[in-house]
Amino acid sequence: MSAPSEYSLGPLPWKDEILVAAVWRNFRQAQEWVNEHPGRDLSERLDSLRAVQRIFDRSAKRFAEELVRFHEASRDGHLFCRKRRPDLDAFEEGFRELLYVFASSAMTLVDQARTLSQKVTLPGYSDRVDRAFASNPEHRFIQELRVDVIHVTLHRPGWQLTSGWAGESTSKFMLWLNQLSRASEYNLQARQFVRGHADGIDLGRLVADYAEKVRGFHDWLHEAVEVVVGDTIADYRRCTKRIKAVSSRSWWKIILQQVVISGKRDPYTYLDQYLTDEELAEVNLLPHRSHRQVDRIIELVDEYGACDEDLRKVVHRAFGASNA
Repeated sequence: MSAPSEYSLGPLPWKDEILVAAVWRNFRQAQEWVNEHPGRDLSERLDSLRAVQRIFDRSAKRFAEELVRFHEASRDGHLFCRKRRPDLDAFEEGFRELLYVFASSAMTLVDQARTLSQKVTLPGYSDRVDRAFASNPEHRFIQELRVDVIHVTLHRPGWQLTSGWAGESTSKFMLWLNQLSRASEYNLQARQFVRGHADGIDLGRLVADYAEKVRGFHDWLHEAVEVVVGDTIADYRRCTKRIKAVSSRSWWKIILQQVVISGKRDPYTYLDQYLTDEELAEVNLLPHRSHRQVDRIIELVDEYGACDEDLRKVVHRAFGASNA
């Protein structure tokens, strides 16, 4: 963490009047000054980690959904007829793509979580990683799978259908061991995983089991980060929101006074640009041009908390609001 003397806005924490003065001094540079806050890097790393986790979770969810679709489509056997070859190819190509996204995003999560742990000392992090991943054959196999699909070959999963004694059928998408051309070069735990799946690797089960482990670990990780540096991140976001609020307040005053009021324009004609259909419906249920209605519009639009009492009066005037 930088020494207080290195911050353009002075020692932390920055009081409200310091942030407001920064905007008035140079509103374009104010955000750059706030970005010197040590919480900025942590906030951006967490945002990135959450974004990658959403990609990972979507790939796992879509994999499960596509398995259901494939099972339904293949139940009568017609999917494997010659004329439906394009449909079968589409399933195989879809699973191929999802496998690529799943494996690559899984390891991106690993890399970004490791980098975050180097920035923040999280008690118990190493033990958690060791237990859940470091010596886990399943994780180490996915690690090698990511190397395969990015650097060597994008595996094409194959399908497997089975019928039970009661006529029940199951369908799976598989990785066959003869597809794993690098298997002899895999790390010890990954080779152990491969040896344990001599009849092929059921990708549906692999994806579901591993996704559950990852979600559990990241639930813990985000809670641990919140405990250790949550206050630092929250203070950075407070400062950023305040900078945006002051800038936004000035912008809205100019628009409302010089464009809407002076130009005698009706702001109701522009509401559909700022409110969703559901929000518009809610607002229209309130008394038209009432303080109550306009205050609700302010509440919905004002994402930075920019509206002080002075601006509220300007908004009421622009809307022609009354207490009636």
